[in-house]
Amino acid sequence: EDGADFFRSPIVRDDYQALRANLVRVLEDFDVALMVAGSSAGSQDHTFRLLDELGEILAHGVSIMPGKPTILSLVNGKPVIGLPGYPVSAVIAYEQFVRPLIFTLLCSGEATRRRVTALPATNIPSKLGVDEFLRVRLGKIGTPLIATPLPRGAGVITSLSKADGIIRIPSLSEG
Repeated sequence: EDGADFFRSPIVRDDYQALRANLVRVLEDFDVALMVAGSSAGSQDHTFRLLDELGEILAHGVSIMPGKPTILSLVNGKPVIGLPGYPVSAVIAYEQFVRPLIFTLLCSGEATRRRVTALPATNIPSKLGVDEFLRVRLGKIGTPLIATPLPRGAGVITSLSKADGIIRIPSLSEG
C-alpha cells in the first residue's frame, strides 16, 4: 500500500541467536527491517538487546498510546524498527514511524491521510504526556460529523476494523 517492495520473513522462534542471525541476513538484502513483538521489557523481549549490540538505539519507548514500546534504531546505517506485539500498537506505530520513513526513502512525498472535522459524541479523557490515537466511528447527526470512541485497548483489533477514523489527542491535553 505504501509503495515499497517487501519480504515477510518466516516467524523466528524467541531465541536471541536465531533472531540475530535472521536480522543480519535480512539487512544484507533490504534497506529497512521491522521486528514485530519483543520490544517491551520482559525477560524474553530480545529486540532491545539485539539492536543495542548490532547498532545504535535512537529511542526505546515513544510518547504515543498505543505504541509506547516502539524501538527506533540504526544497524549498519539502516533503520530497524521494533514494533510492539499488540496489533493496534503495531499499526499505530507503523503509521507514525514506518510509513513516513518509507515515503521519505522512496521520495514519494509526504504520507498523509484524509482529514475531516468532527465533534466528539462524549467527553474523551486522556492521559497527559502521551499523544493518544483514539479509533472512532463517524456519523452525521444533522450538520456536524460526530465521532464516537471505540474501545481503547492495544489488543482490541475490532477498534481498527470498525474505525472510520482516528483522533489524535495531543500529549498536553487531558482529552
